[in-house]
Amino acid sequence: MTTRILSREMGNRAPGNRRSVFSRLGANRDLRLFLLVLPLLAFVVVTVMIPVGQFLYRAVDNDLLAENLKLTAASLADWSPDQGVPGEASFRALAHDIRNAREAGTLGQVAQALNQQITGVRNGFIKAAMLVDEPDAVTVEDLTRVIPALGEVPLWSLLKSAQSRWTDFYLLQSIDLERDQAGAIVNVPADRAIFRDIIWRTIAISVNVTLICILLSLPVAHVLANARPPWSGILLALVLFPLWTSLLVRTVSWIIILQGEGPVNATLLFLGLIEEPLRLVYTRGSLYIAMVQVLLPLMILSILSVLLKLPKELLRAATSLGANWWQGYWRVLLPLLSPGILTGSAIVFVFALGYYITPTLIGGPRDQMLSSYVAQFTNKTLNWGLAGALAVQLMALLLIAGLGWAAFRRLGRRS
Repeated sequence: MTTRILSREMGNRAPGNRRSVFSRLGANRDLRLFLLVLPLLAFVVVTVMIPVGQFLYRAVDNDLLAENLKLTAASLADWSPDQGVPGEASFRALAHDIRNAREAGTLGQVAQALNQQITGVRNGFIKAAMLVDEPDAVTVEDLTRVIPALGEVPLWSLLKSAQSRWTDFYLLQSIDLERDQAGAIVNVPADRAIFRDIIWRTIAISVNVTLICILLSLPVAHVLANARPPWSGILLALVLFPLWTSLLVRTVSWIIILQGEGPVNATLLFLGLIEEPLRLVYTRGSLYIAMVQVLLPLMILSILSVLLKLPKELLRAATSLGANWWQGYWRVLLPLLSPGILTGSAIVFVFALGYYITPTLIGGPRDQMLSSYVAQFTNKTLNWGLAGALAVQLMALLLIAGLGWAAFRRLGRRS
């Protein structure tokens, strides 16, 4: 049908116009393909990109303070922290803003947002709502009595930040930084510095899980590639079995297996290898075991897909040319498997970075990863700004991992 239409079009047109016929046909084909994919694109945008974008926006969102502290921010336009506590006009402007926020029903949210940046001021702002029926009659002493932090510069610096709808406080806090009274970026005190350690811990756990998966997947992939039916199908089903089971069920099963009264400790005690149960669960080791069990099939399948395309005589040919088995494997076969290893590593590393259920249930207090803190600040403390900032750090790690994977792939193709 398409050939007849094309022939008719080409027969009715001069040879110089034949290229335009092909161009129109190609454009129509691209349009049809785009219309077929359009529902999927709309679904991804509505259900993924927009919600994620809104959540990440919380990391820099300062609209709540900007909308409810307009008068206070305006009164501090010419004020700087080195001038000390501002004058009575700023206190009176703050009293007006507190009353307006109370009437608008947003005072609790404003107090909570301020308390996330300066601990202990929330109750003071709630109490101040009972003093501001006549804002012009409120004195400096009245407000300072219920909000003692108003007698210090840091709170006023925070109130001045309401001049902007954007803030870098949460992004800086997510990497253990803050601004001092002069506005310079400095490290937070050592007793508050936790997020850099969490980020490095997340990276270290993800890298270690990826390396363990590579080491375990290579021999398994070779066995699967060389097995004959029906054993090949049985072994592949065993490899895929963890993917068919709920992640929560798999994690809880490891808690049962590794607990003090579990089968592992019971066996060791029965054999006389230990005198008392070992602490195997809620440790870094148990976390590695549970994560590797879940992610190992993804690495095996990535390597197996490449291995099945390679001739099985490669190692035999290398050894016939004088290389031993290890030299042939290292110099001949392993470089050819690098595309599968890189793909599997990228998949496993990205999945490991975002793990939440497994570290939360089976890891110890020092084994919690970045996603656990994102969930904590989202659901428990309701500090969505810091949760969004930590999510930005997680997205940055994913972007760096993606760029690294693309760079390795490109170098591999050139070589």
